[in-house]
Amino acid sequence: MGRDKATLPFGPDTVLGWVVRRVRSVCPRVLVVAREPTQYPGFEVVPDRFPGLGPLAGLHAGLSVAKTELGVCVACDLPFVEPALLRHLLRRAEGVDAAVPVVRGRPEPLCAVYRRTALCPAEALLRAGGGSLRDLFARLRVRFVPEPEVRQVDPELVSFFNLNTPEDYERALRRLRGED
Repeated sequence: MGRDKATLPFGPDTVLGWVVRRVRSVCPRVLVVAREPTQYPGFEVVPDRFPGLGPLAGLHAGLSVAKTELGVCVACDLPFVEPALLRHLLRRAEGVDAAVPVVRGRPEPLCAVYRRTALCPAEALLRAGGGSLRDLFARLRVRFVPEPEVRQVDPELVSFFNLNTPEDYERALRRLRGED
């Protein structure tokens, strides 16, 4: 993208503000994980304890200060995340360490629900030098939620519309304005 996706203007807000509002409709407390605690004023920011080790470190940081047994993990560049999907994943996390949607044959670990029991295995991976969220799955009891089930609550899979390029951002703005 060439710049911080979280701070891009999006409707009356920023991309981060937009995503936080959508997640807050399901979770009363929303934590934003960032390198610096002052990086995003106006949000409850949790500093990354393992900077440079990617999304696994972000999940670890969020779960380490969460006050609930389950945590919803959503990347800041998923502006159309559906609250109905998040509620569904919370229900599907019963009896497992994580509920992870599978879309187009691939797990979507940055739009998933994790139990605090994932914290110790995540920390072990991080202390060993890092790894991916998919590496963490090998150490957890994961319920992979198949695409047909995901489509029951998000028929167009808009929750997984990711802002990776300036073209994606322009498409998202058109969708937001109802032009797409």
